[in-house]
Amino acid sequence: MRDLTHLKTFIIDSNDPKEIDDALSLELIEGNIKKLWIHICNPCKLFITDSEIDIDARSKSSSLYLIDEYVPMLPTKIIEKANLNQNKISDTISASIIFNEDGSINKYEIMEAKIKPKYQLTYEDVDEIIDLEPKEEFEIIYLKNLLISSLNYRKTQGAITFDIPSCNININNGKVEINNIYKSISQIIVSESMILMGYVTSLYLFENNIPIPYRTHKINCNAEEILNKYSDSEIKFSILKQYMGKSYITTKANKHESLGLIKYTQCTSPLRRYLDLVVQRQVFNYLNNLEFLNYNKINEIIDLTKTKQLENNNIYKNNRLKYLKIFFINEKKSSYKIIFIKWINYKKNIALVYFQEYSLELLIILYISIETYTNKIYKVKYNLNDNNLLEFIH
Repeated sequence: MRDLTHLKTFIIDSNDPKEIDDALSLELIEGNIKKLWIHICNPCKLFITDSEIDIDARSKSSSLYLIDEYVPMLPTKIIEKANLNQNKISDTISASIIFNEDGSINKYEIMEAKIKPKYQLTYEDVDEIIDLEPKEEFEIIYLKNLLISSLNYRKTQGAITFDIPSCNININNGKVEINNIYKSISQIIVSESMILMGYVTSLYLFENNIPIPYRTHKINCNAEEILNKYSDSEIKFSILKQYMGKSYITTKANKHESLGLIKYTQCTSPLRRYLDLVVQRQVFNYLNNLEFLNYNKINEIIDLTKTKQLENNNIYKNNRLKYLKIFFINEKKSSYKIIFIKWINYKKNIALVYFQEYSLELLIILYISIETYTNKIYKVKYNLNDNNLLEFIH
């Protein structure tokens, strides 16, 4: 185990995170070489495979983040022990990365480590540091430059960045609100570091012939052509998604084309995603010469979590629908502007649309008396109903 408590380590997260599972460090070595460190908390050493805790986590597949409830995948006592915190010494699985000038990876290492984060910052804190560039926090600026260079390199390899706002539905003083969320530079660099961790972990385990769930994505279209065709449209990325095809999980390593990577796995959220925990356990077991899970076991877990995740997605969708209904009932607007994306089921009037005002992509029941066209704006009125989708009338 490597002692990295001397590094100036940063936790960068939201204002009130439920789990704190990652941190970043910068190490300067001879010749002005900058080494990026990515640290992920290590809950897998707190319980063994097929223990009661492990089986319960597997049965849940993931934590549930509902508008009115949080259901953790792991017990609170495990989360509290594994969580990273300012000035707390924590066990991690850590990766170090040295980059080439073009942002590609020159070399990497993966190891068990101990860290002691010096700073616990919000995204807003980091955005301010990047904006002001104080000399005392030069590491943040270097980290930003390294990670933006990495992102730009992935773009040269075909990566697609979905540069679109999203929406957050929450309850504030009993009132349902929809807030637009725009990805800031701090969120971009944290996201890039997590992608890099998944990438080098996939390389490491593949090279050592250790089975894991890889995430694969093949782009089934000419993405550049579609984005150029709809270059001025608010929904160009929504349209692109309809043609791209979905990613899938398999024990066979293959390209993740939309990330611009030759292989990829998710491993940065072991407190809230069971497959991430499985990947981490494979790394941990290999580093400690313990028996790792075989291909049959991994495939069995993939199938189980796939089924459970569908159930979780339905719970999430129904919870979201419940509060969207409340929102539209209370909003009482005479009309809403939508951009039509596509019919999902024309006979049942089910359409995928985009609400401009709320940055909200949504399946709705749409009654419309004229022919619809992708990327066209329509005015619609909310219609109260008992259907399992929101209903609107042109």
